Amino acid sequence: MFRFSIKNTAVAAALLMLTACGGQANTAQPTPIPPVRADERVVAEGRVVPMRSAALAMNSNGVVAEVLVAEGDIVQSQQALLRLDTRRQEALVAQAEADKARAEAALARLKAGSSEEELMAAEAQVRRAEAQVQQVRGSVTDRDILAAEARLQQAHARLAELERADDRPEVIQAKARLDEARATLEAEKARLSAAKTDARLRMDQAVDALTRAQSAWVVARSEWDAVQSDGRHPTLGYGLNEAEKRKFLDAFVQAETALRSAESSVEQARVAYDAARQAEAVGVSAAEQRVIEAQAAYDRVLRSTNNDELAAARAEVADAQARLDKLRGEERSGAIAVAEAALAEAQANLARLKAGPTTAQIAEAEAEVRRATAALLAARTQLDEMTLRAPFGGLVAAVNIKPGEYVTPGTALITIGDPSAWQIETTDLTELSIVKVQPDALATITFDALPGVEMQGRVTRIRELGENRQGDITYRVIIAPNQHDTRLRWNMTASVAIGQP
Repeated sequence: MFRFSIKNTAVAAALLMLTACGGQANTAQPTPIPPVRADERVVAEGRVVPMRSAALAMNSNGVVAEVLVAEGDIVQSQQALLRLDTRRQEALVAQAEADKARAEAALARLKAGSSEEELMAAEAQVRRAEAQVQQVRGSVTDRDILAAEARLQQAHARLAELERADDRPEVIQAKARLDEARATLEAEKARLSAAKTDARLRMDQAVDALTRAQSAWVVARSEWDAVQSDGRHPTLGYGLNEAEKRKFLDAFVQAETALRSAESSVEQARVAYDAARQAEAVGVSAAEQRVIEAQAAYDRVLRSTNNDELAAARAEVADAQARLDKLRGEERSGAIAVAEAALAEAQANLARLKAGPTTAQIAEAEAEVRRATAALLAARTQLDEMTLRAPFGGLVAAVNIKPGEYVTPGTALITIGDPSAWQIETTDLTELSIVKVQPDALATITFDALPGVEMQGRVTRIRELGENRQGDITYRVIIAPNQHDTRLRWNMTASVAIGQP
């Protein structure tokens, strides 16, 4: 009852107050509510990267001799990071230095002019050439030519007498079989050698394929081990889901399958090459044996003919003919012409030495010095390019090569960055969002690894070319923080809100 009365009293009091207020209750204005503004900033995911970084590659190919740094090392600008095997290039540099020295010495000799000893030697050469011309002109008489013709006729008669034995049918048949055996031998050598060369080429190609497969397997195995170890991307550093981990496993399995296939191909190619070598040895040996047998048969048929006498008779004919040709007019005229040409050359050489070098000769020698100098510079440059150097001081982030491995130009081997200044690179700004971003726009940056840390920064660059990322066209935006935090690391994930809050 007590509660009821209090309640009724309260209701009555309320009614009295409403009655007293009268028209005031009807004319009161509602309190205005301020409008809520939506946050129009563009939010994107990004990663921490150095303001300066480089994936370094070689300009030339070769085998790695030394890897001079390890991941995590701090290096100075122009510090050597990696060196290829330079022995062959060092030899080329030494050869280029020798060529340059030789060209410079030739130029110096040319400018110095002829020495007294060189002039005396040239004059002696002229006198010898004059004596040779006189000797050739007076060395042959008509009597010498008649004697040479008679000797040639006698030699022909003797040879004809000995060769009549070779006209027998059995001799002709035996000679034909011998010629056929010799031709077969040469054909077998060519065919079997070509087969062996082809097998060797296939084996070399299989070895090259195996080398590439081994390198791919090493990379895939290293990446898969890294994924198993910490569950993160081996190069980009972000966490992987199961599907992404499966891709690395599949890549490793494929690389291992390719390696086994390449090893099998090398073994098959080796067996084929050994078989080709054996076939060549057996085939050539059999063909050579047939030649030996045919030669023996031919020799038996010719038993009645003295082979030594036949060879001597043929040699006598050749010698008599050569002697006669030498004594006759054309041969003699040729000898005279040769002697006169030697005399003219000796006289021209003497005149050249007395006159000294011409402007053209000096220019040619100077051009040879310039050519040798350029070749030496090119050789030294190529030698220097076989050492990979840091373009700036910084941190070695990745080393993707080992001593003994073969490298090709353009393949990224070592990655370095300057950890003294970081920037944020967005990874997911689509074409719908990029139109709202302007250069020099303000940005707020937070980090997954540093809860509570918030930095301010500005947009320094917007990449003009979009990239297709899982079906979306995305653009990279670079934000420079206004402050530096030593806890930041390469590829840490970050979130950026671009624009005024």
